[in-house]
Amino acid sequence: MSVGRHFGLLISRLPQMTYAATTRAAEDCRFVCSACYGNCWGMYRLHGETAWLCSQCADMKDNGLTPGPRPFDTQPSRQLHVGEQLRSRGAIWTVTGSQRVPKPGDGLNRLCVYALTRDDGHEQTWRAGDMADFHLIPAAFEHITRARCNELAAALTTAGLPWQDNGRQSAPKRLEYAATGPRGCQWSIRPAPGAEFDPAQPSNLWRAECAAQGHQTPVMSAHSLTERIRRFPA
Repeated sequence: MSVGRHFGLLISRLPQMTYAATTRAAEDCRFVCSACYGNCWGMYRLHGETAWLCSQCADMKDNGLTPGPRPFDTQPSRQLHVGEQLRSRGAIWTVTGSQRVPKPGDGLNRLCVYALTRDDGHEQTWRAGDMADFHLIPAAFEHITRARCNELAAALTTAGLPWQDNGRQSAPKRLEYAATGPRGCQWSIRPAPGAEFDPAQPSNLWRAECAAQGHQTPVMSAHSLTERIRRFPA
């Protein structure tokens, strides 16, 4: 990692990683991710690893994905399979059918046409060449699972935050949590909508809201969210 001059450095050692960030940094004080070579103010080193990574690359590495430069188009260089899910702006789509049809004006070549069903049941048909704004969601990280809910519960317990859920264990996507911060603030924690799931940061699944303070967090990972609640000012 490399940084500029005239900076303050804050290091936090957590069980699963070490976090380092610049404080009151000058404009040229930045870290450089060793995987994607992006500039950032904070760096993560996972337990048992030696490389310092940005938040996105660390999250991908922690979830068994390969960190590094991310292309704009996340579609695979193959034909999509029925049942795979895609993310576009504001919606989640499921591939419900595909067929190869003659290319207009060229009977020798054929193109693939997909039938897509949105999460609200709306259906559309798209040609493969027109789907630059559709991005594949990795099957191993299809939004909320019971294991992800258990991870949040464990993070709340480790942080010493009293909590309870609404008892919807049979439907993880409908589980909601109520947690109490160290200063008595009451927080409501819910899974982020599927349309906000980012395959580049598969652990960012949760959003919390404190009605008394009128504060809502961005979509965060379980550990980052509990740390935000624990450190939230009165």
